[in-house]
Amino acid sequence: MYDVLSGIRVVELATWTMVPSCGAVCAEWGAEVIKVEHPKGDPQRKIQFTPSWDEPAAMTMTHLPNRGKRSVALNLHAEAGRDALLRLVETADVFLTNFLAPARRKLRVDVEDLRAVNPRLVYAKATGQGPKGPEADLGGYDISAGWARPSMADQIMAFGTDEPPAMPPGMVDLQAGFNLAAGIAGALLKRERTGQPSVVDVSLLSAALWMLGPNLSAAYYDAEILHATGRYDPAHGALTNSYRTRDGRWLYLVFIEPDRYWHDFCRRIDRPDLATDPRFATAEVRGRHVKECVDALDGVFATRTLDEWRAAFDGMEGPWAAVQTAAETVRDPQVLANDYLGRAGGFALVSNPVQFDESPVGDVSLAPGVGEHSDEVLAGLGYGAEEIRALRDEGVVG
Repeated sequence: MYDVLSGIRVVELATWTMVPSCGAVCAEWGAEVIKVEHPKGDPQRKIQFTPSWDEPAAMTMTHLPNRGKRSVALNLHAEAGRDALLRLVETADVFLTNFLAPARRKLRVDVEDLRAVNPRLVYAKATGQGPKGPEADLGGYDISAGWARPSMADQIMAFGTDEPPAMPPGMVDLQAGFNLAAGIAGALLKRERTGQPSVVDVSLLSAALWMLGPNLSAAYYDAEILHATGRYDPAHGALTNSYRTRDGRWLYLVFIEPDRYWHDFCRRIDRPDLATDPRFATAEVRGRHVKECVDALDGVFATRTLDEWRAAFDGMEGPWAAVQTAAETVRDPQVLANDYLGRAGGFALVSNPVQFDESPVGDVSLAPGVGEHSDEVLAGLGYGAEEIRALRDEGVVG
């Protein structure tokens, strides 16, 4: 783990993926993260997306957002459970939650409740649709609040599909969780400089809007930056486009400065004649002859396999990439060289996207069991062994 948040204690009262993934980032950055969950456990622990999955794949959605933490199981509906939480909050720097406002009020864990026992507490919360507006108190998952509502699915459909595509599991959740971790880091810096704590807010909707920022900003003025509906659309251009290889694979050319790369590219594909063809000689004329240029390159790319194109493009300055499968990506030499696929207890998990001092995060612990650290944490708060045993007998502690 890194040490940039060393000495910071985060108390997390959250379920599912978005906010717990923020806690996982804080843990990888060196914070002590204590996950408070019901004695029955975070419902995320019970979800197995594909019935045929075996360990370790079936546990990915538990370990990914909960690695590196300690777990305390408390029944917060019991007054003794809430008292234990308040004692824990007294020792914390950050309180992290995805509980909606009605639930926070019912449990008395809202900002004012916790600041009453810890005035320096950074309070970080996340929602589906944001903390204001007519749907502020309604729940949301990333498919609804981060995929459908902000037009992400629609924008993908605009590129040639006639029905909404499935969203990769947790995609917007993880982006929103990272945004929240960045906000916490900023709030801690402010508190260090001014002594004033902040309330940090993130939503699935806000995370998705940020991801789609260029097009949505343009859409406000009834325009779109990326409106292409097919490979022949001039908005794509022949050199920022996809091509199928002889073995049925796909690759993307991303020549945003097309004239800079055009002659070298034509040489590498053994078609120097295309570089001087009057229809294709410059970006301006290629823009007027997109279909002809795409068709010509379709024919070229269909003559070789993806591996043969990899060899032809080795060292090419013009950016390009193969459309890889997930199995290829996690074994990609560039991914492995940069330690982007981390380890938690020997379990392969994608690392958070920030590295410090050009070093990998290193090994972190797997997600804790429900209440795995209850006794240890409560003892650190001054509870005696008999008290803890009594609370467990009463169903307050798990």
